Amino acid sequence: MRDGFDISELYGFSEKLILASKEAQRKFLQQQGNKLKRKTKAKVRALDIKQHTGNYNKRIKRGKVWTEKDANSMSVRVYSNAPHAHLIEEGHDQTVNPGKGKGHGRGVIPGKGIGRKVGEVEGFGVFEKAQEEFEPEFASACEDVIDELIDKI
Repeated sequence: MRDGFDISELYGFSEKLILASKEAQRKFLQQQGNKLKRKTKAKVRALDIKQHTGNYNKRIKRGKVWTEKDANSMSVRVYSNAPHAHLIEEGHDQTVNPGKGKGHGRGVIPGKGIGRKVGEVEGFGVFEKAQEEFEPEFASACEDVIDELIDKI
């Protein structure tokens, strides 16, 4: 190189960093997903969500780590696969079945819908609250992992 900079070592460093970071990133995201799952379950207990929850707390899971197609980034999610999870999370309308306790107990009257709305049940927002509490911890963990990767290389 006569009139320039020799940056071949920088290219080698960046290749090593990319390879090391993909493997470490997957493992790191799995660990952080598990931590968020534990925080979410603790939040359910702290908010005292007991009435009519069934297996809500048992069915909170950490998903797989996946790479997004558009961006070269990896993600993991924490979710509940309980069929009523969205009702507890977001809230719902409280209704009274029009056929219950009247006459023949015929249930829902055809053409009359599912019942009369008598109120609204407010959602608890468990996942959102747990995420907000977890964000500072996640940010500091990210900084620590980046420092470790740079030190290894």
